[in-house]
Amino acid sequence: MPQLIITGDIHGHLPTWKKIAAFLEPEDGLAVAGDLFDTVYTKPGGEYDPQAILDDIKAHRGPIWLVQGNCDDPDFHKAPLCQAFTFESTRFILAHGHKPLPDLTDYDVVIRGHSHVSQLECLMGKIFINPGSPIRPRGGHKGFIRFKGGILERVTLSGDVVDRLAL
Repeated sequence: MPQLIITGDIHGHLPTWKKIAAFLEPEDGLAVAGDLFDTVYTKPGGEYDPQAILDDIKAHRGPIWLVQGNCDDPDFHKAPLCQAFTFESTRFILAHGHKPLPDLTDYDVVIRGHSHVSQLECLMGKIFINPGSPIRPRGGHKGFIRFKGGILERVTLSGDVVDRLAL
């Protein structure tokens, strides 16, 4: 059964992207809540390599949902500000979080990034997710969110599950 890896705010840091990509199987889904590349404020060099990350994303065979973050230059990689998708019969809305969200009525799970603060909770009958930032976290969680079999898990970069929420 494929899983969905949910991440964001990697800010072009190639070693961090590689750690997350290691959890992806070819058929898995990937949802990125923006600021994957950080091509607005940071210049290439050292461990910062947005082109290598983009090449990896393009090579992934599973479904990918990616939105533009406030640090992602649309001239480098164009993506929508908000994207809706369905995975395992669950309706998701994906946005970076620096712009207002649309009406959430039709969605089961709301994914936002931007704040670098990890969130996995049920509010007003919806699940709200922020994967946090695996490179510059605020609040301690350095990892991503995994969705499989109706279960959402907050996972560290070493693969430890630190929190679970069933839909």
